[in-house]
Amino acid sequence: MEIVDLPDKVEDYFYLRDGVPMASYLPPTTQLSLYEEAGDMFTDFIDNPDRVLYVSQRVGEILSSRGLVGAAVEMLPFVLLDKRGRRVQESYFIANPLVSIPCLDFERSKYRRRASNPNELAEVNLLHLREDVLPEDAQLFRVAEFTDLMVLRSDLLDAFHQAGLTGLAVHPSGTTIPG
Repeated sequence: MEIVDLPDKVEDYFYLRDGVPMASYLPPTTQLSLYEEAGDMFTDFIDNPDRVLYVSQRVGEILSSRGLVGAAVEMLPFVLLDKRGRRVQESYFIANPLVSIPCLDFERSKYRRRASNPNELAEVNLLHLREDVLPEDAQLFRVAEFTDLMVLRSDLLDAFHQAGLTGLAVHPSGTTIPG
């Protein structure tokens, strides 16, 4: 299961990579379609090339029960269409982490800077965090130095696994991140 039509349907969709509140850009009537070439199994996390968290209502309930919905994570409902263009019964959301924490360990991480602006990172291939600067309540957040990267704490990951949620792909800190 995959969604690829976000850039065609949502103006300024790229703000979702920066943790900018998006409710005014993405009305709940926004329709996004499942990619015809992708699998048919419905999952709680939907794959996509845009580095966006498409999540089921079950994921939203866990985030809400942990006090994350609101100031930490914006939940943006949308209409999911199946491969035939029919509305899917289940509710899906974009979970937009709004908190960015400057925590990249530049000495241990592997990254590439932008040629056009050496102060910006173009990619991170190996992520290490400075855990000493992470607030105790940081469960799901963006790496401020490269906001494309979202981090979830291990106890939140455990809660997802215990609930039997499907479709989540994570890369533990200190492992290579595929490009």
